[in-house]
Amino acid sequence: MPSFASKLPTTARILILRQFLWGAAFYGVYVLLTKYFLNELNYSEADTIMMLGAFGAVGPVFSAVGGFVADRYIGAFRAVYIGYTMYAVGFLMLGIGASTLNIPMSIFSIALIGYSRGLSATCPTVLLGNSFPADKREDFQEGLTVNYSINNLGSFLAHYLFPFFVAYIAYQGNFYISFALMTCNVIMFWIFRKQLTAVGNEIDQRPVSAKVWVLFALGSAAMLGLVFWVFDNLSEGKYLLYTLGGCAILYFITQIFKASPAYKYKMCSVLIMLFIMICFYFGYGQMATSMNIYAINLMGDRLLGFIPILPEANSAFNPLWCFVLGAPVIFVYSWLDKKGYSPSIPTKFAGAFIFSAIAFGLLALSTQFVSEEGKISADWVMMVHFFQAIAELIVGALGAGFILEMVPKSVSAFAVGLRAVTLSLSGILAAVISTKIALPKDVELTSEIINGVYTGYFTNLALAAVGMAFVTLFLSKIIARLVAKGEELEQQETGMQTAPVV
Repeated sequence: MPSFASKLPTTARILILRQFLWGAAFYGVYVLLTKYFLNELNYSEADTIMMLGAFGAVGPVFSAVGGFVADRYIGAFRAVYIGYTMYAVGFLMLGIGASTLNIPMSIFSIALIGYSRGLSATCPTVLLGNSFPADKREDFQEGLTVNYSINNLGSFLAHYLFPFFVAYIAYQGNFYISFALMTCNVIMFWIFRKQLTAVGNEIDQRPVSAKVWVLFALGSAAMLGLVFWVFDNLSEGKYLLYTLGGCAILYFITQIFKASPAYKYKMCSVLIMLFIMICFYFGYGQMATSMNIYAINLMGDRLLGFIPILPEANSAFNPLWCFVLGAPVIFVYSWLDKKGYSPSIPTKFAGAFIFSAIAFGLLALSTQFVSEEGKISADWVMMVHFFQAIAELIVGALGAGFILEMVPKSVSAFAVGLRAVTLSLSGILAAVISTKIALPKDVELTSEIINGVYTGYFTNLALAAVGMAFVTLFLSKIIARLVAKGEELEQQETGMQTAPVV
């Protein structure tokens, strides 16, 4: 029996290799940004947390715009190719900025990377999906699984190795490595441009007018300027992100009033689901903010007593566990399905909240096991990420799937983009709240400070997650009633349309 790899079309193999290179390049930079801003650019902990929160929020909130531009104006292949070219430029400029400790250039580089992520994030999935024939959708689903696993593998290697490289090639050397990796993607896309264009969307198959390119360039400059302003003015910039997310949700509400009676009920259930998703991803966003700062300040440099690891590489545990636990989670779902139990999507979110609560509870407990050297074992952080990874795998892309089923096709693309909006809003909220545990520079971490700052904070997060699990279970009943009412009305509307004329 041929292996699955042998069944992959050439374009799918290219795109999966692209995912590995992108994961290594992007997360290799991402893992270093916290200490780069803290140690090299002399940012405070509060400002660093906000910078990382904004960096995580900008890409998702602008990805809906990038997808719209690709669908309507320049094509999916062109969006990825241009986006990856800009990624490479951003990594190169970040390396130059690090070599000269140029703060404005570093911020502009981060803005350019955020813009590139927004432009190109949604389109690789389109290209991958179009790589498989219409009668091979199961192969496409397996291809997505392989793609996700390869991304986690590249992410894990970058998270773990790049911090060690700093001692030999400094921060700029690592940023140049990311530039080289992304340049490989750009070259590969150029070599296979004909094959990749063939699996693009309709606009990829025809030339783009000069007028569109001019408008695209002007729009990109405006968007890049806006992103730069957000990073350069974090205190005010967060309100812009709130506003953009709020406007997207308000627009969705206006579409509810225009929808048929059946879809009105279903779309109201989506609004409740958006609230649940924002709350869940707020906890998830702590990994890049409060959990990261906590690990950098307190995590030891040995895993299981003998494996070397640097504190800033703590986020490597997330892709590692996602890579390891993916198959077992799928097995559990299959086992439950055979037993006749298929939990609803809101119920799965409630379960994810419980695992997040366990993770935060372990973090709070770890503060009671600080060694004489003022460090906690890296094993604690690894266990925390174990439970956070389970929560992440339970949820996956379930929110987007639920939304897609509940809205009319006329707003389906925009509605699915609301998942990215929830990621953005929760990410920036996580950053804002995480500044509550930011400490002044060079403060000595005594047991009183650790208990007063970290223990209480993570305990409150654990209790909030438990509370949200119960709230989600309650809201799941309301969602079920709204969906049932919508389906009942939909059947009535269908019956009226098909009834014979007497």
